[in-house]
Amino acid sequence: MKPYHAVIVFVLIWGSAALSSLHSYQSCKTRMVQDMNQALALTLENHRQGALTPDTIREYRSHLKTAILRERSFIYYATDQPLYGLKSKKMAWHGNRRVMEFQSYADCSMASIWISSDQSLPMALTLLGMLWMAFSIRHLRSARRDAVIVGRLCYHPSNHSFSDTRDMPIVFTPMQHRLMQMFCDAHDHRLDKQQICETLWPKKPDASETLYALIARIKPIIETDCHLQIVSDRGRGYRLKPMD
Repeated sequence: MKPYHAVIVFVLIWGSAALSSLHSYQSCKTRMVQDMNQALALTLENHRQGALTPDTIREYRSHLKTAILRERSFIYYATDQPLYGLKSKKMAWHGNRRVMEFQSYADCSMASIWISSDQSLPMALTLLGMLWMAFSIRHLRSARRDAVIVGRLCYHPSNHSFSDTRDMPIVFTPMQHRLMQMFCDAHDHRLDKQQICETLWPKKPDASETLYALIARIKPIIETDCHLQIVSDRGRGYRLKPMD
């Protein structure tokens, strides 16, 4: 697993938690407004006068199903002025030769609505994201401890992959990959020419020219990406070492 894989999964989990939390908040807000609408409609059905009285407020609150609204919601004459909190839709009351509009309001902050909403799924996803990040950090640290590091090159024996010290993958051809594995596994990163040829081209009588061509093609890659060089070791083999 690469570090960016861990980050992507973490972002997806926490993003899902945020969207789920927002959905729960909006659903709770919608239910509260619907509760205010039905309570106001029931109250106006029995309303006999245009004036608001304490009995009107008490009757309205008795129709509410949401506990927090029974404490913070009230009826008032409908207004177009922006008010803080929740408000129901405007409802008309028809009296003797006059029509009046009423509206219910609730002094509920975003925090109180969020607390009233069902946040069990978002909290579970948040916890899952935290556990995933803890696991990823531990896993990546363990993988880094097991890695063979030469210059800026990291070889990961667990999955036989190469990366630089910033964990960016380094891609080799299959034959280049096998040669670099041999260098990383070898003591002091030294290899004998005959050993390389017998391992990479076991059926070829003389693979010296093929080996020279392979090393010539791999040198620019490791010099640029890994700050490494392959040097001839007294004419009998090669050594992988950091550039001076």
